[in-house]
Amino acid sequence: MIQSSSFSAVPTASEAWRRRAFFRRGLRAGDLAIILLVVACVERLCHVTGHERIGSGVMPALVTRALLIAAVAVAWGLLLTKADVYRDRVLGHGATEYKRVVWATVLEFAGFSILGYMVGVRMPTAHLVAALAISIVALLAWHWAARRRLIRLAAAGSLAQPAYVVGSVGAVASAISELTRQPGLGLQIRGAFVSDEAALDAPPDLPVPVIGRVSSLQETVESSEGIAVVVAEDSGLTSAMIRRLSQSLGSEGRLIMLPPLLQIASSRLWMRSARGLSAIEIQQPRVDVAHSPLKRSTDIFASVLIIILLVPVWLIVPPLIWMQDRGPILFRQTRIGLNGKPFQIWKFRSMRINADAELAGLLREQNRTDSPLFKVDNDPRITRVGAFLRRTSIDELPQLFNVLAGSMSLVGPRPQVAKEVALYDEEASRRLLAKPGITGLWQVSGRSSLTWEEAIRLDLFYVENWTPGMDLWILLRTVKAVLLLDGSA
Repeated sequence: MIQSSSFSAVPTASEAWRRRAFFRRGLRAGDLAIILLVVACVERLCHVTGHERIGSGVMPALVTRALLIAAVAVAWGLLLTKADVYRDRVLGHGATEYKRVVWATVLEFAGFSILGYMVGVRMPTAHLVAALAISIVALLAWHWAARRRLIRLAAAGSLAQPAYVVGSVGAVASAISELTRQPGLGLQIRGAFVSDEAALDAPPDLPVPVIGRVSSLQETVESSEGIAVVVAEDSGLTSAMIRRLSQSLGSEGRLIMLPPLLQIASSRLWMRSARGLSAIEIQQPRVDVAHSPLKRSTDIFASVLIIILLVPVWLIVPPLIWMQDRGPILFRQTRIGLNGKPFQIWKFRSMRINADAELAGLLREQNRTDSPLFKVDNDPRITRVGAFLRRTSIDELPQLFNVLAGSMSLVGPRPQVAKEVALYDEEASRRLLAKPGITGLWQVSGRSSLTWEEAIRLDLFYVENWTPGMDLWILLRTVKAVLLLDGSA
């Protein structure tokens, strides 16, 4: 088995697998408890309201009720199992796990209605709908809490499965960077196998030790148990080698492929298989995000609602800004919006007067004049009140009026000034295909701590893979980030 003194405090692969198995059993037990409680309450409600007619001289009503509850609970549990909600590839993966829980629950209630009709349980539609809603909410809340616990334990290493990345040095570094930001995958990168011939002669700058070349991977896997192998780009592995590798990993191991499709949402990937040939079909990217009637109507309704709810902010913040230096309340600047069209953005002023005139000098001092992200570390231009406004993101609130006017959206790539846009390459220019937003995917993925390359990658992912559900997820993450003051600029 692979061993390294650098990870002596980390649980072994078999220990991590046993811990995850114990976690899955706890999740099943919680699901079963919720199921039994819901089914028992539904049955009792039918009995009290007189909508139950079960039992006979041969089989007493009490026995029939117990058998009915047991049958429904077992069937429900089997549906959840069939939906793979307890499998490593689904467990802890957020939306995928939640959708499968909902699917299994809806299917169970459909079967419950049919079974109830057959055995004499006449449940009113209102009771059935209420029970379905309560079941979904209870199970989702339980799985959400379990997922949070799983992520914390995986991040701490106690539930993470030991993983090894295979590929070129550059691909391995990129894969490790991505995987470490996804604790929900339940992986802890322990080492790398590199395809670069010169990598072992001059150890590459990687956050994990290089175990060996790709040629030694198969032998290492055969002597290990319960590990995961992540295959990145330029691994040099043939299809025959990958099949053999998959067989050697066994039932406790995982084989994860990271082809050059990292920036494509799974909803755009379709797996095709025919006569032994497996292929991935990629749907065309969605660039209609700026013209969605649903998105625009949501922007109008939400911005009006938030503006009304924040009346105290509009009354308190302006005097605080004015009293500091008797300067303007609002900061107005020309930014580049949809399809490269300029517009005026509004913010509460958080810097001293004429701060823009100082920007060029500060960028030269920090050697950042060639980056499309004009950001100054420890910016001395920010006022005391402005620091608070930025830390709480209150300075961004006037942009709600930009949203209402149609020049911005609640969610989208952050708008930049013309000098920054002038440094775009062809790929970065695609971020202008969507309306700029008050918040966006890169803001909730690290906000001010991300590099320009990471920010543009996330913006392009949003533009090409947008869905209403993604907007909702980003808004919820934004609320959380603001409340926790997480990475605020």
